[in-house]
Amino acid sequence: MMVSVQFLLFFGYVLSMPDCPQKCLCTPFLTDCRGASLYEVPHGITPKTETLILSDNHLTLISPGVLQHLFNLTFLGIANNKLSLQNDSFDDISKSILSLDLSGNNLMDLPSNLFRNTKKLVWLNLAENGLSLLDSTVFSSLGKLTYLDLSNNRLKMLTPMFVGLSQLDTLMLAGNHLSTIPQGVFDPIPNLKILVLSHNEISHLPEGLFDNLKSLNDLLLDYNNFTEIPHAIFTTLHNLEHFSISKNRIQNIPPLLFASRFTLRKLDLSSNLLSELPSDFLSGLEKLEVLNLSANCIGNVPKNLFINNTRLEFLHLDKICLQTLPIFLGLQNLIELTVCCNGLKFLPKAFTNNMVNLELLDLTKNNISQIEDDAFKMNPNITKVILTGNPVCTTERFMHYSFKGLDCSNKN
Repeated sequence: MMVSVQFLLFFGYVLSMPDCPQKCLCTPFLTDCRGASLYEVPHGITPKTETLILSDNHLTLISPGVLQHLFNLTFLGIANNKLSLQNDSFDDISKSILSLDLSGNNLMDLPSNLFRNTKKLVWLNLAENGLSLLDSTVFSSLGKLTYLDLSNNRLKMLTPMFVGLSQLDTLMLAGNHLSTIPQGVFDPIPNLKILVLSHNEISHLPEGLFDNLKSLNDLLLDYNNFTEIPHAIFTTLHNLEHFSISKNRIQNIPPLLFASRFTLRKLDLSSNLLSELPSDFLSGLEKLEVLNLSANCIGNVPKNLFINNTRLEFLHLDKICLQTLPIFLGLQNLIELTVCCNGLKFLPKAFTNNMVNLELLDLTKNNISQIEDDAFKMNPNITKVILTGNPVCTTERFMHYSFKGLDCSNKN
């Protein structure tokens, strides 16, 4: 009741705001006109507005002077309209604007001087347009930009396209049908920390591509055409913490690939074509916290594979053609283990003995018909063992297992 009263009071306050355009919601510093069937920027926007949202309308242009009274505007959202942009489209707000969302406007190109005066801009979203060949100087004045999203366009990568973006730390390039990345294209952005190249058609990366990215922490290469892990990644990226190359066609892991990768905390190799893992696979990953090997037909996982990975907290071994459960060593800090959809038939009591901090074990959709007595006795923190889709759930004996955290309920 209290929440409802507070909402009504707030809603009434919003409706009573002066200088609020019709069909919009307003607070002293926010004007939200999303989905208001607008064909032009509405009149009556209060000069105090700091956040203006015009997304999901029918806007085709930003008329000169229409925003000139918004001296305090820092965020402008114009996503999902039908905009055509001119070099002077944002001149009215150039002295204040910090964040700009232009995603989903079917933009085919950008005027070369579009951002000439928006020198304070730190956040720019150009995702889900039709951008292909960008002028090499279009971003050259955005020296303070830290976030740039160019996902889901049709970009043709040119070496000078990121010139001027010396402070950029996040670059999103997913879904651009990229098959190659030109050498040197990332050299102008040495402060980059997050690079997303997922959902492209890349099969190899040129040597030296990352030579200038000494600060890169996150590299995502999911949904591409890699058949091997590019060696270029591990010759220079000494601060890499998150590496994901899932849903590719990688068949093997070279020996000592991850040697001296002491900074890596999250590794995702799921949904590839791996059939075995080298014995030294994880020897250099002593800080690893999350590992996903799911959807590879590995079959046999050596019990000593994780012996040096004492910081591992989340381990995913779903759909890896596993028939028996080895007694893993080195997983004393593991919190969550998923082993769904394998061919397991028996759950030995010693399987989790070394996992003293385990809280969740997911064994969904195996063929487990028996759980050894006193299973999980050595796991004081475990609260749930999911057994949905296993024959053991239909046996009379299931009701008499001493551990009460067994769960056979269907997942939604």
